Amino acid sequence: MWLVGNQIRLGRALLAAAVGRRYEPLIRTLARQQVEAGANWLLIDMGPQRKQAAEDMAWLVQTIQAEVSVPLALRSDDPAAMEAGLQVAREQVLLDATLPGVTDLEPYLALAKRYDAFLAFSACPSGLPTPTEERLALVTETLLPKALGAGLSLERIYVDPLVTALTCDQTMVPATVETLRLLKVAADPAPNTLVHLDDIADGVGDAAKPYITQAYVAMLLAAGLEALVANPLDPNLMEVIRVLREREATAPYDRLLVRLFDVTKAEVDLDPTFVDGSDLDQVNLFKTVQVLNNKLIYADSYLQV
Repeated sequence: MWLVGNQIRLGRALLAAAVGRRYEPLIRTLARQQVEAGANWLLIDMGPQRKQAAEDMAWLVQTIQAEVSVPLALRSDDPAAMEAGLQVAREQVLLDATLPGVTDLEPYLALAKRYDAFLAFSACPSGLPTPTEERLALVTETLLPKALGAGLSLERIYVDPLVTALTCDQTMVPATVETLRLLKVAADPAPNTLVHLDDIADGVGDAAKPYITQAYVAMLLAAGLEALVANPLDPNLMEVIRVLREREATAPYDRLLVRLFDVTKAEVDLDPTFVDGSDLDQVNLFKTVQVLNNKLIYADSYLQV
């Protein structure tokens, strides 16, 4: 599985300022820390409509490559910025064309073909979640045939089913897991898949965020995810990923996470009899699963219910 470190995002004011001043130490440190924590790819996320995006992208790629040797994923709604990064990249690149509003894939398809790059595109290009059936239809009938017709090999194509914020679109949260699972059977041939995990917990309370990200990553991995864009500097999340991948669950909470993975893969509900009611972490995880599956309405106080 690709674990794409997502901590170099210019939507963060501190990083935007560092790039504007060409302050290398911060960028190099973030790159090194993510790789040391387990990331095998690094994301450079320019965000939407950034001035001097091409110059900034080229500088970021060169600065990061001077510190680490992992391949890079470039995310921007500016094809010129993508090409500027491609021109100076040493390793093979993933073009992440999943920002909301990237509705014209043609420039990205051309770049991916010209530079022999991987390409990720969204099943919901507008950024607004649609029902599972609409996501599948758009991917299988339009986007995937267009990418293959442009000369990209299937191995270089990644589909983002769109992770939506639990606080805004709870009813659509299960659709992402369902889309991941069904892409493997609805699309022939089936593409690789990629998600941006942090979006699920956008706006949630601090107490709930770990349970939400940990439960959701278990569900996404169970659905067959190939590339996870996430924060490798979160040691608890990294431990959960390790437990799920290695199935080395010694603690009761870890065993419940593995059980969640298994029942999600089997397309059945998590049985509450597997939850130790005296263990607050297990209880909170079970409540979170209920929220993620739309069986319990999300509120900031849902863990206290």
